[in-house]
Amino acid sequence: LAQATTRVYLTFLRSRRAPAMALLLLRSRQRAAVAVRVAARGYGTSLPIPNVPVGTGTVFHSRMQTPKYSLSNPKWFAIFFAMNMGVYLGHYFYLRFMMRQNPPNPPRDPANTGAPEKHMHTVEDE
Repeated sequence: LAQATTRVYLTFLRSRRAPAMALLLLRSRQRAAVAVRVAARGYGTSLPIPNVPVGTGTVFHSRMQTPKYSLSNPKWFAIFFAMNMGVYLGHYFYLRFMMRQNPPNPPRDPANTGAPEKHMHTVEDE
């Protein structure tokens, strides 16, 4: 099996398509490396970032300007699940205690005295 694989590989290298395939492989690896570098950052902007004019003083980095309203993951999920529980419990509380119940249907008349003589959708034959 190893000899057959080697033979196929050597035949491939001798073919005319080998340089083109090698170039395609090289370019695909380069593109993948660039994509990994871009995806590794995963945030920010694609726009050019302007430089600070000379003589404007110290520029503060983002760690000195913490967001005003920022929640950690545990706090956010605790609030999220508490909200969901409140929505569901409120829904069932309303159904059980606040919404009116429909009265039961009256019993049927076995004689069916209210039935019409002729059905209103019947076709009249002439």
